[in-house]
Amino acid sequence: MVAAELRDVTVHIDTGRWSETVLDAVSLAVPEGRITALIGESGCGKSMAAAALTGLLPATAQRSGQVLVDGTVAHGRPELRAIGYAPQDGVTAFKPGEAVGAQLRDLEEIHRHWSVERACAAAGYPAEVFDLLPRQHSGGQIQRAALAAALLPSPRILVADEPTASLDAENAYRVWKTLREYADEGAAVLVITQDVPMLAATGVADRMAVMRAGRILVEDSAAAVAALDNPYVQGFFREG
Repeated sequence: MVAAELRDVTVHIDTGRWSETVLDAVSLAVPEGRITALIGESGCGKSMAAAALTGLLPATAQRSGQVLVDGTVAHGRPELRAIGYAPQDGVTAFKPGEAVGAQLRDLEEIHRHWSVERACAAAGYPAEVFDLLPRQHSGGQIQRAALAAALLPSPRILVADEPTASLDAENAYRVWKTLREYADEGAAVLVITQDVPMLAATGVADRMAVMRAGRILVEDSAAAVAALDNPYVQGFFREG
């Protein structure tokens, strides 16, 4: 079953100083029990696709097309119990002036699904930095904290934007393992990533969609995408 979906979604940004169509008739399905990896070059629109799916488009955005969650058209931001979101910049997932650990405890009290200990263990977020403010964390630490925060409500749909970008190989593998296990529990998982060589090496992704210049170039099984004879696509599978 498709848990979340973009149908012919176009997003145009107009700041008054510049304007650009950043998504152009994008259709993308995120089925339950599967990991869907969204890959593509920097600036191609991957994060904007996540923003459209989670209802977090900037105020300067104009959107057309449909966003569906559990088969129902979503007009605003879905409930957190439906979609958990770990943004590319983990700092933005937290209030700036309060310790991250305290904010995670607050989320635990609100949602009462996963415990903080379980979420942090799954994301690999270390307890020794609980008392630090968001901007006192390293990039890898705050990214893992953001993933823990997204897991706390035990959402049916999990969107993670570059969750392993600032991690070493060991911690990246741990995050991929967690995402695989979460999908195996029945959740729909969408991961935006440029960590394609490790993604391919671990084999955790079921499906892949490739973006270029605001459009979906191909969407298929991970094996089918990896086998494509396309220089743009194959460039993501090469190390370095």
